[in-house]
Amino acid sequence: MEKRFLHIIASGFVFLSLLTACSTKKNTSGTRFYHAMTARFNTYFNGAEAFKEGVLEQQKGHKDNYTDLLPMYAVRNKSTAAMGKSNFETTIEKCEKAIKLHSIKARPKSNVNKRKTAKEKAYMARKEFNPFLRHAWLLMGKAQFQQGNFIEAASTFNYISGLYAGQPEIVSVARAYLARCYVELEWPYDAEDVFHKIQRDSTGSEGKREFNASYADYLIFVKQYKEAIPYLQKTVKKEKSKQQRARLNFLLGQLYHETGNKAEAYKALRRVIRANPPYELSFNARILQTEAMASGNHNKMVKRLRRMAKNKKNKDYQDQIYYAIGNIYLANQDTARCIGAYETGAKESTQNGIAKAMVLLRLGEIYWDKEDYINAQRCYAELVGILDKENEAYKEAERRSGILTELEPHLSAIKLQDSLQWLAKLPENERNEAIDKVIEALKKQEKEEARKAMQAEMAANMPKTPTATPTPPTGNRRAQAGASGQTGTWYFYNPSVVAQGKRQFQRTWGKRPLEDNWRRSHKNEDRTEDFGEYDYSEESDSLMAAQADSIALADSIAEAQERMADSLANDPHNREYYLQQIPFTEEQLQASNDILRDALYQAGILEMERLENFGLARRTLLRLIETFPDVADKDNVYYHLFLINGRLNDMAEAEQYKQRLIEEFPDSRYAIMLANPKYELYARQGKHIEDSLYAATYEAYGKNEYEEVFRNYSTSTSDFPEGAHRAKFMFIQAMSQLYGGERDSFLVTLKQVIEKYPKDEVTEIAQSIVKGIQEGRSLTDGKYAASDIWSRRSLTALQDSTAEAQQLSDERLSNFVFLLAYPENSLDEDQLLYEMALYNFTSFMVRNFDIDIVKSDGLAQMRVSGFLNYDEAHAYAQKLYADPHMSVVLKNIRSVIISESNLKLLGTVFSFEDYKKFYDEKFAPLQVPEDLRLDEPTSIEIRTPDDEPPAGDEEYEEEEEDTDSGIIF
Repeated sequence: MEKRFLHIIASGFVFLSLLTACSTKKNTSGTRFYHAMTARFNTYFNGAEAFKEGVLEQQKGHKDNYTDLLPMYAVRNKSTAAMGKSNFETTIEKCEKAIKLHSIKARPKSNVNKRKTAKEKAYMARKEFNPFLRHAWLLMGKAQFQQGNFIEAASTFNYISGLYAGQPEIVSVARAYLARCYVELEWPYDAEDVFHKIQRDSTGSEGKREFNASYADYLIFVKQYKEAIPYLQKTVKKEKSKQQRARLNFLLGQLYHETGNKAEAYKALRRVIRANPPYELSFNARILQTEAMASGNHNKMVKRLRRMAKNKKNKDYQDQIYYAIGNIYLANQDTARCIGAYETGAKESTQNGIAKAMVLLRLGEIYWDKEDYINAQRCYAELVGILDKENEAYKEAERRSGILTELEPHLSAIKLQDSLQWLAKLPENERNEAIDKVIEALKKQEKEEARKAMQAEMAANMPKTPTATPTPPTGNRRAQAGASGQTGTWYFYNPSVVAQGKRQFQRTWGKRPLEDNWRRSHKNEDRTEDFGEYDYSEESDSLMAAQADSIALADSIAEAQERMADSLANDPHNREYYLQQIPFTEEQLQASNDILRDALYQAGILEMERLENFGLARRTLLRLIETFPDVADKDNVYYHLFLINGRLNDMAEAEQYKQRLIEEFPDSRYAIMLANPKYELYARQGKHIEDSLYAATYEAYGKNEYEEVFRNYSTSTSDFPEGAHRAKFMFIQAMSQLYGGERDSFLVTLKQVIEKYPKDEVTEIAQSIVKGIQEGRSLTDGKYAASDIWSRRSLTALQDSTAEAQQLSDERLSNFVFLLAYPENSLDEDQLLYEMALYNFTSFMVRNFDIDIVKSDGLAQMRVSGFLNYDEAHAYAQKLYADPHMSVVLKNIRSVIISESNLKLLGTVFSFEDYKKFYDEKFAPLQVPEDLRLDEPTSIEIRTPDDEPPAGDEEYEEEEEDTDSGIIF
């Protein structure tokens, strides 16, 4: 027995000593077993644990928007993707280490004379022989996905598909994740192509599971909800995480609800509640359940939601509850109650989150459709401050908010003056009754606000965890309360109540100094000095004292009455406050009409030009000229009514206002424009005609034919006074005046460009010229290229010597950039970015090239950086244009290869044309290696078992020590 035991020990030592000699350059069953085990337990295990911790951190920190469809994967939210970053970086680091140290690329030895089966041939054709490394590759891609680095993750999964091409069970999993990355990148066409490949090839059980999840995500993204439900159901059944399974059931309930299957939606949401998920998820499931109830039970749904609103646990979810109530009313076309519910939800909201944003969004849309733009402005102004800029509704909300911010003051002025003039015409008793209702509503509102403020104060000062403390002596209670900041029972221990008391006091008495006899305007004063030094009798003294007191009392009463009148006039809780604003006299009515007339004019113009509500604009302007026939700028009103009726296809009415304009205001610029026989031609084809005129003018300017420029400018002024190229016409006119000898006129015209067209692209150049002249710099003979963006520089011809001293560098071994330049808005920029990003990560598996877009002076630059020298940038450009698809995409786009140092001078000291000449002279003749590869890492660290571990790297030292002893962890 003892001999047998010694034999086993000896065999074990021999086996372990053989393992210590394992190398990735050898491919035997022993080396494969050794490196698989070492990769799994020395590196991969730590990476997998870090990955689990990162996912758990994301699950705890993620906040879902339950007013919209939940994303299947929380990392679609950028703030969530930023969570657990260090854990995922650790995962990626461990996976990279496992791959570097334990990848076996060498093929195993085989008998060349033995005929191999198809299975053996497939095995020998593999590119990776470590059977465990597939887990490291997949985990690395998953970690990149969880970080929100979808392009890097897609590159990794794409590489895995090629590395394990002969192993369909691995490829199917990698492709499923690759398609998932494409969906998160919002590239549905690429995702669909990957799904076709998965369905065409064989898949394992894991591949089927990941395919179902990714395909469900894709179908939801393309809004094919009914088709997505079966795949989502399969995903829910296979999901291991309890919290994620509850989220997916909620999403399933949302999809059923969207497709009208309310019964199944109710069941799915019931499964969410039974899973005992976090309260917020359970709460929202109950909210959605009320909407999923059978139609016709809307009263029952509303009652159930109102009961939920009264529950103290739901005090932070009032906006969501009333949002659901409003949706029910809206579905039943009860708009009035819907608005009431939404308003309550916005008012009762305790958090400025996405739930309140959705309430304000719906409320704003209803007010907008009802043309209640005053309330719509209030909603959109608050919404823009809450809504995330990434939200798809943000851009439209911001646009509407900007328009209404301009329009609302004029609409409010119209509403106020109409109300005041209406009150002035009412009988006194009805007028007072109307004012009293306003005062009563104000007091009720203030009382409610005070109640809420007191409750909030008491809640804030309430100890979070009650502790048993001995009752302090009576004499020390006040000191303790003041020191701790807690709300006491005495009045002055509660700051909210004190503040409320101060406000009430000031409303009644005004602001009084803290002093004795504060009620009296005049204190008891010795007034004998007013009567001189006379010797009075006692009766005389008494009489004088009585007279003094009477005078003082009369003064005090008069002053008190005056103060009381002022106080009442400034207090919105008294009638006098409102009565003083009502226009009773002729002067007051005239002042009110002046405000009303100006507001109607401004509102009508904005309703047409900014709001584009032509029906409302017509009503507003018609009221203006009917109520105030002597309005100033009446020609402009007629012109806008002509345009409005034309947009409404009421040509007879449009012609009527055209004739009125020409007859009543023949010298008006609008009348001259409409009287022009070419007006209709210009209205239809004016843009093309103006473009042609501008091109001819610029050509004449380039040939120094300044008389032709002046003639064309005159034509532009008469025919296209509001044309798109007006600023450029004026700029060329100014430059022609300069070179034609009219320097005084040149400066005047440039200042007009700056004043009238502050946002035009030529204005920046005009400003720099004027500024240079004002600073005393002299003009040079260099000409300005006003429209040639490739010759433009941001520095003007008024350059100083330091700018001229900067020169382009011909350094070849420095960081370079490949640049695509094009005029702004000349192409689909998002599509170009997509094509470049797709090309980069599908063509270069190892190298990462950054893509940035920079815009300036009407020119956009898409910069691809990450090249270590000119040769790499040149090789990239050659490979890019050799691709048939990309050569078509990049047609008509100017490309530039430029160093980072030269890029700083491009468009400032030197134009694109300047650099092209420099490039053709310095870089174009250079010989570039034809076999230069860009799909290799910029730095490679290869470690062998004989290498010394890096100093201070405990993990490497531990692994080396364990390997030497023959022990595998």
